Amino acid sequence: MKKIAAILFILSMLAALCAVSTCAAEQPDQYSIEENTAENKITYPYIVRTESAIWYLAKDDIDLMGEDAFFEELRGILQYQDADFADARAALAGFIREETEPVEIRTDFCGKAGISEVEIIGAYYNPRSNFIKLFRDWEVAKAALLHEYVHYLTLHCTDTPVTHGLFAEGIAEYINAIACKNRMRRDFFKSLSEEEKNFFRVRGAWDTEEDCVDLQLYEFGVAESYAQGIAEGTEYLSTMDVPTVRTPEIQQNPTAENISHEEAACILAYLVETYSRETVFSHLNMDPADMEKVFGEPFADIYEHWKEWNSKHFSEAGMTL
Repeated sequence: MKKIAAILFILSMLAALCAVSTCAAEQPDQYSIEENTAENKITYPYIVRTESAIWYLAKDDIDLMGEDAFFEELRGILQYQDADFADARAALAGFIREETEPVEIRTDFCGKAGISEVEIIGAYYNPRSNFIKLFRDWEVAKAALLHEYVHYLTLHCTDTPVTHGLFAEGIAEYINAIACKNRMRRDFFKSLSEEEKNFFRVRGAWDTEEDCVDLQLYEFGVAESYAQGIAEGTEYLSTMDVPTVRTPEIQQNPTAENISHEEAACILAYLVETYSRETVFSHLNMDPADMEKVFGEPFADIYEHWKEWNSKHFSEAGMTL
């Protein structure tokens, strides 16, 4: 996906965010920019606190983008972030702790972290250090942030953290694109070029009311393209979070380790519809080798039955590849 140009916000928002040094009373409601006094203040001189997150803003990123653009686009995410994070917690209610601490989010648009060299990775959650790091730019952050927040919830905010990538990536993408509205990601898709918008319109994956991609249909459509072999030869992140090329061998023998995030998300949607949310969510920490014990059939059979289910949903929605 091409990088999307930043959306310009109204002048009142720009005036409120144009300088880091403005006082709290001049900041947008609920979002005050603070000076960081912790040990990492050289790298991250400023902090923004919301109900669900503590943002650490990198000096290099501010210098790269310029203060006006950096804080203007930050405001574009902050207007949706808390609502999206609350939706994710609600979607996982009963399987994460009722009380969750705000997650730490760090910007790294300059690509200081080694993992940023992998072009198809726009963000990641570090379970050891317990923070989310954002790469590329603010538009990529809109598309990736809720997925990473679900990793935080299902790895750090539960007594039974997910283990295998099939369920870790599957639940993150399921919440990101199917179970929740995801205002941030919708805003990302609203700023597509007309050519890109038409691509999704003609394939039946456009939400005409909100004038953006329908995230659920998009997810089922991408998963369908993998299942039908149309994405063969393309690079993607597998459920093991490894950059992978869709080879004929993978196409003939999809496993719990080598399928895409989108396939994993839609497989979870299939399992939830077939066996119930309670059954699926209460087994997110199991090994896929044990799926037959819970669902009555091994992964290979589940994948084939999911393909039939997904194709039916895809065609009933009037979508085309």
